[in-house]
Amino acid sequence: MVTDNYKLKKLKDVGINIKSTYIVNGQLLERNTDDSKNDNVINGVLFEKEYCKEGKTLHREKEFDTRIEYTYYTDLDDTSMNTCSNCGFTDNLSNFKEGCPYCKTNFNIDYKDKELGNKYHYDRVLKSNTYKIITFIIDFAISLFISTLLIKTTSRTSNVFDDAKVLLLAIALTIILYYIFYIVDAYVVLGPIKRYKDKQNLKQQEFWERTKYDKKTFYNNVLFELDKYYYKEDSIIDYDIIDYLSFKDFNNAGNEYVSIKLNVKVVNYINGKIKTKIKKETFTFKKKERKVIELNNGINLIKCSKCGSNINVLDGKCSYCNTEVDNLTEWEKESVS
Repeated sequence: MVTDNYKLKKLKDVGINIKSTYIVNGQLLERNTDDSKNDNVINGVLFEKEYCKEGKTLHREKEFDTRIEYTYYTDLDDTSMNTCSNCGFTDNLSNFKEGCPYCKTNFNIDYKDKELGNKYHYDRVLKSNTYKIITFIIDFAISLFISTLLIKTTSRTSNVFDDAKVLLLAIALTIILYYIFYIVDAYVVLGPIKRYKDKQNLKQQEFWERTKYDKKTFYNNVLFELDKYYYKEDSIIDYDIIDYLSFKDFNNAGNEYVSIKLNVKVVNYINGKIKTKIKKETFTFKKKERKVIELNNGINLIKCSKCGSNINVLDGKCSYCNTEVDNLTEWEKESVS
């Protein structure tokens, strides 16, 4: 599929299969980059990714945003017969994915419906557990001080048994205080965070209502541009957007721009090992006022706008006259910071 092409080429080179598990209406559905099993996913939540090489699991990832939805739907059957519109050669559809086996005519195959990872509202919870750790440390320190003061002032002796009493009392007090302060945190810490996230949601709703941009097209264009950006690096084999932090639209010289601040989990394959890294980056996209190539369900035969030759849109240019293919997306990446 056109949508998957950049990633699949990279994974094929290093011999890695990514098994992704999605939750759809309470069911677990599976998609594999090696095509061993690919369920249709409609508005699914990504639950787990398993990175495998030669049948062995190298790494698992389970930290994904449950507000991001994915759709990969096709009614194509790889075993069905397909006839090349150029030379008339007939074979299984699966053999046409890299062009006609006989005349090498390029075919651009796409999903009937796709949603590469769209997020329409923010989480209303605190993802970090830092405040819990800090609360526990403070509670233990206070409990240890109170226990020491109490035992030392009331005990007639000073030995290892008294130290044990101090520790046991400190643990008991910590449990009590932690419960009390945890409840307080729920109101003091989480309340403002929920209110802040609600304000962010209102800003996002206002952004879509004001701009009138098509959400699915915009998000799919963003993810497609990010594919080209990340997979050009040799060690990167996968990435996932952890969170969309902010949207900002502006005009410059009559052109429309949108800047998006993202938290992105980048997956690297280095010396036979999987390494992940969280990056915070801001991408600016420019809206192109042009007619975009429409990729319909199944096989698409795309012609060069200049010479009329058959082209593979992912090559970036016509192999015959070198005319650039720059009308695959409505939104294009302008800059990264």
